[in-house]
Amino acid sequence: MADEATNLIIEQLHLIRRGQEEIRADVADLKARITGFEGTLGHVMAQMGHLQSQIAIQSGRLDRIDERFGRIESRLDRIESRLDRIERNLDLTPAR
Repeated sequence: MADEATNLIIEQLHLIRRGQEEIRADVADLKARITGFEGTLGHVMAQMGHLQSQIAIQSGRLDRIDERFGRIESRLDRIESRLDRIERNLDLTPAR
């Protein structure tokens, strides 16, 4: 009877040890997967930083183009105004 109890306890201890080994293997697998995920996430974040800098550069270029277009538009308005005055002074206004 004592031998049966001892065998039962040893069998339970083996099952517990097997369960612990499975848990260790799962944790090791999860660690490896998390490490890979962290590497990928770091790469994605670096790419996002690069894209943000590119967006900032393009935004600055667009601002300069918009500013330049505004100056050109202003010059064209002045030229058009002067041309209208010249046509009126020379009586060159087209018949409508």
